[in-house]
Amino acid sequence: MNVSSASRLVILIACGLVCAFLLWPEPSRSAPDQFNLPTNLAKYRNWTTLLQSPSPVPLELWLRCVAPTPSDWTEARKKYGPHNNHYIQVYSNPIATQTILKDKAQLFQTGAVIAKEKIMDSPKGTVVGVAFMIKRNTTEFASTGGWEFAYYPRSGDAASIQGCATCHRSVAANDYIFGKYPSSGDDLHPIQTHSR
Repeated sequence: MNVSSASRLVILIACGLVCAFLLWPEPSRSAPDQFNLPTNLAKYRNWTTLLQSPSPVPLELWLRCVAPTPSDWTEARKKYGPHNNHYIQVYSNPIATQTILKDKAQLFQTGAVIAKEKIMDSPKGTVVGVAFMIKRNTTEFASTGGWEFAYYPRSGDAASIQGCATCHRSVAANDYIFGKYPSSGDDLHPIQTHSR
């Protein structure tokens, strides 16, 4: 191989690498990096997964964090058609998991955290936000049984967080938790392990 051929080969390889770099999809960042989660919440994906796989939910319920019923699905299909590509995955930290897996219902202990990922397009789609319920031992959250509600990415809109609290007050008898976890099998009929 002469110098000219070697130079062409080097240029060809360099061009190939540059093109591959430009065309190869950028690795997606994890939700903790993307949303600047606080350290105590950043590793939520290492917690117990409470759904067998990300569960589809109609848009309205995806926005409100409410588990869908068959009639909710019927109404959503009438309103939005077949395009309800919204999913959730739910996680619980070890303190919350202890309560969820008990045979009889109990109030969640201080330090319990439940995370709900909001996913677009498919079960393996883009995580567009994560909602957290954090059980505190303070009077600051007395109106919600000690639960603090947080959503990432932060919008700075305190009204939306207040909306979470207002909605969850409707299930105060279930320690402010809508979901019945863990769930497996039929997304519309989860196994109930925590009810009051």
